[in-house]
Amino acid sequence: MSKAGDLSAAHYVATSTVDSTRRNLFLMRPGAERHIGTLVGGSRTAIAQFDADCERIVRALAHYDATIGSCEETGSDDQSGSKP
Repeated sequence: MSKAGDLSAAHYVATSTVDSTRRNLFLMRPGAERHIGTLVGGSRTAIAQFDADCERIVRALAHYDATIGSCEETGSDDQSGSKP
């Protein structure tokens, strides 16, 4: 599914659309694929900033999943990694 202009990290992808101020955000985890939503930029003149923000969003979601996954593996529900 990846093409030029798409932003991806782990199982998350923000795809380009015909409108440069919109991106579709997808979760592409096998067996759980779905459209999460559409990201909409507020300015047609700050497209580079919008792209950078979308990349941060995709990376943050991937990081969040990795953190939650490590907490589930250790049996912890906090960010320190210690068991209750």
